[in-house]
Amino acid sequence: MSYRGWFAAVVVLVNLVVPLGSGFAQEQPKGKYPVTITSDRLEVSRKLHTAVYTGNVMADDKDRDMVVLADKMEFLFDEKMERIQKGIATGNVRATIKEKRVTADQLEMFPDEDKAVLTGNPRAWQDNDLITGTKITIFSKEDRAVVEGEPSKRVTAILYPKSEGAGRSEPQAPGKIDKPATTQGGS
Repeated sequence: MSYRGWFAAVVVLVNLVVPLGSGFAQEQPKGKYPVTITSDRLEVSRKLHTAVYTGNVMADDKDRDMVVLADKMEFLFDEKMERIQKGIATGNVRATIKEKRVTADQLEMFPDEDKAVLTGNPRAWQDNDLITGTKITIFSKEDRAVVEGEPSKRVTAILYPKSEGAGRSEPQAPGKIDKPATTQGGS
């Protein structure tokens, strides 16, 4: 894959998943709307500093235009139960952030580090573009993502040409010359 293609894949991935690592369930300073989490069951333990949502869990953050769906979501809090230290969504994880989508078996969020980790067949889409691997780690403060593969499942990026870039000149193979497009048949 060319440098341009690799760079485009990473940009798509970072733009897709970065908001997941930035503490979506924590209070936002200028937010108009609260984060709404619905589930079949909620268990809160002040002793363990946890909140565990199970069964058809949906977290909806209208300020970020983001929805996360999973079978289970667990949040680990500080001792005062005021700040989320870690969030874990497991089982059939699906998230949308505006027009971007991700799926995985597990999503771990580390708000203090602005980091998110997708594992278990992670897939990330923006429009028709897709990137897959065995582990996707997003470092939002660094505007960086790492997609890892294994010998049995390598990293794959499928990137479709964008119509808005049609006017730009694409890199050419050595010896290939740009020729103006011609129409045939008058159409």
